[in-house]
Amino acid sequence: MTPLLDSQPFRLSLRPTLLALALAATATGCDEPKPEPDPDPPPTARYQATIRRTGFGVPHITAKDLGSAGYGQGYAFAQDNACTLLDQILKVRGERARYLGAGPNSLNVATDFAFRVLDLPRRAEESWSREPADVRELISGYVAGFNHFLSLPLAERLPCAGQPWVKPITEVDLTAYHRALGLLLSGNRLLGAIAAAQPPGTGATLQPENLPLLREVDVTKIGSNGWALGAERSESGRGMLVANPHFPWEGELRLWESHLTVPGKLNVYGVGLLGVPGVLIGFNEHVAWTHTVSIGARFTAYTLPLVPGKPTSYYYDGQVRDMTARPITLQVQQPDGSLSEVTRTYYSSHHGPIISLAGIGWSNQLTLSYRDANLDNESLITQFLGMSRANSLEEFQQVFANVGGIPWVHTMATTPEGNVWYADAAATPNLRPATLQAWATAVANPDSPQARLLRSNVVLLDGSTSRDEWLEEPGARSPGLIPFARAPQLQRRDFVFNSNDSHWLANPAQPLTGFSPIHGQEGTPRTPRTRMNAQLLTEVRADGASGADGRFSLEELQNAILSNRSSTAELLLADVVQRCKASPTGTAEGQTVDLTQACDVLAAWNGRYDVDSVGAALWRQLMSAYTYSALLNAGPLFATPFSPSAPLTTPNTLKPRPETGADPLADKLAAAVLKLKAAGLEVSTPLGQTQYALRGTERVALHGGGDVDGVTNICGYDASSNTSLEPTTPRGTVLDSSTGLTQDGYVINSGTSFLMALEYTDNGPRARAFLTYGQSADPASDLYRNQLKRFSEKQWRPIAFAEQDIAADPSLGTTTLEGN
Repeated sequence: MTPLLDSQPFRLSLRPTLLALALAATATGCDEPKPEPDPDPPPTARYQATIRRTGFGVPHITAKDLGSAGYGQGYAFAQDNACTLLDQILKVRGERARYLGAGPNSLNVATDFAFRVLDLPRRAEESWSREPADVRELISGYVAGFNHFLSLPLAERLPCAGQPWVKPITEVDLTAYHRALGLLLSGNRLLGAIAAAQPPGTGATLQPENLPLLREVDVTKIGSNGWALGAERSESGRGMLVANPHFPWEGELRLWESHLTVPGKLNVYGVGLLGVPGVLIGFNEHVAWTHTVSIGARFTAYTLPLVPGKPTSYYYDGQVRDMTARPITLQVQQPDGSLSEVTRTYYSSHHGPIISLAGIGWSNQLTLSYRDANLDNESLITQFLGMSRANSLEEFQQVFANVGGIPWVHTMATTPEGNVWYADAAATPNLRPATLQAWATAVANPDSPQARLLRSNVVLLDGSTSRDEWLEEPGARSPGLIPFARAPQLQRRDFVFNSNDSHWLANPAQPLTGFSPIHGQEGTPRTPRTRMNAQLLTEVRADGASGADGRFSLEELQNAILSNRSSTAELLLADVVQRCKASPTGTAEGQTVDLTQACDVLAAWNGRYDVDSVGAALWRQLMSAYTYSALLNAGPLFATPFSPSAPLTTPNTLKPRPETGADPLADKLAAAVLKLKAAGLEVSTPLGQTQYALRGTERVALHGGGDVDGVTNICGYDASSNTSLEPTTPRGTVLDSSTGLTQDGYVINSGTSFLMALEYTDNGPRARAFLTYGQSADPASDLYRNQLKRFSEKQWRPIAFAEQDIAADPSLGTTTLEGN
């Protein structure tokens, strides 16, 4: 069953007059006289598109123009995920409490207030006329196609059908939602901090448990791997790409796959976030690209010293400034269906909204404000549409220079000619040298507010001085951002990559240095996952990822990204086994633990995180017994410290056992054994029997790991989605928050989401992929469950891009659309 798709595998939607003629011809036969032409033929529809669904529900949309392409894409998307987008638009409007009630711990009230403060619909409405004509055409078509589906009887089968908030959307609604996506690593992290910001003495408090003041950035949950290989590292001498975003499998940050063709103007395939027209990660005949989340700063926070007795006035360059006050009233649905009103006044400095963070709230002496690099980003769709239409790497790069709409990601790209390019062109505050020096001095004190907030990737500046304002320079997308010409970027012929560390080692042979620390740190330890990615890309040996010739075939590329090799195991496993066998007992939780079986399991383990791997779970729990910082430098685990001159091979070497006393490694291993036992697991349990995703009541065994494991293929658990529709996958009591171990094992709902391996050939692009969780969030749909098992078995599916491959697909179904 695949609900919400057209009931016939082939359906032709015609204008009523033409449909009547066709039926008459069928009923009377070919010998009947032909009817007279309609003296008043209906006008040509504004939008005309054909949707062909191939296997796994991928829509291939062919259209006469961009508006029609948007129409077809909006319609196809609504078939799969209309409810999710409608819920998100309700969120961005700040109307969840109006339709859904206050929510647990007033969660809906808090998010509504925060989004009303950000005021994204007003910003979208004001900027709509400034959008390029082709972007308005694409968005308007998308909205029309989406709304067309909502008007059909098929929409009555949507999971959200009948809800009062299920209604047509507007261009402003959709554009405002795109603004919200641009704030994922800035304003969206601060929703709780915005909602909770109230002056002292007002008695107004609002801090629901489910909306922390500061949402932490966890790149194991919204991170990625991206590889672009050039002529020197590919078997064919042409470009290759690995796209491997690690995003949630539930909620609004899922990805959706499609193919858009406007003959002679556009032919692009890939994925995008839900509700975004076009393609965000993908390829055309000339360029293939992917993205990874950048850990650079997307906003700066500011301290504001307050005027005594006036908590809404602050000092700036020795003068008093008054904050701007804005009363906001929400309607909140009560349990009996009636509506009540809640009013609060929110304040802004000239930097932006006032925020309240843990430990630095709003006192009589001090408060905080923040400035957002993406709040005024009007160019998201313009950016990606330009990338999708690029006919060369030079045109692709020019979009970055001219538009500057990348919000929070690194970019890796490759071409048929075998040129590869990396850039961290994400919106980044441009700070003066004096500002950076003052901030660095403060951060050097580990007890300072600046140092504490930096651990959460927040840059805290002095809001009382013009010295710390963002510096305006020509060439920036918006005033105060670093111009593209000064962003980290690198073009080569071998490879570039990123795994959510900074720009520094996009290619280890040519480090990128001398850039603002707001982009990210240089010369600092890399994560175990980055080290594993680099190992796969740089090793040249017979048993290496690319073989003895050092040139990848497409199959070798697929095998490499899903090899599930562990960098920590390759560095330490042999020495750990030797130490374990020398000291086969350890102490943990007041118990003496026999480690004989654990030693044997690790000795037999191949260091991989496959579904049949025995020892992977034990190694994971052993590594998590150390702090994450211990995996990055010398300390209790490594003997040889990190060296900037050898960043991919250091730290290394297991720290020796103390000359006297108990072996701390044995005690850590004993703790790992007991942790697994607490979950009802033996040290010999294969990974796939304890690591799985749920599809209904069915468990699907999964391979992969987290950053602590040092594997490329990430999987984990994420409960941070901001949706009112999809309940988070349940799991038992958490026994280890660093690994996600619960009484139910390792329950997975996040990680490798879209995975694509691509090569350019003499006949065009050839690619294979997974969309692990499928095209639809509806559990009743086949598209909800039909790819996860293939991913579990590493059975890649081919991507149909060429016309002959689309036409030959045995699952092909066609829908022809017309509308206005």
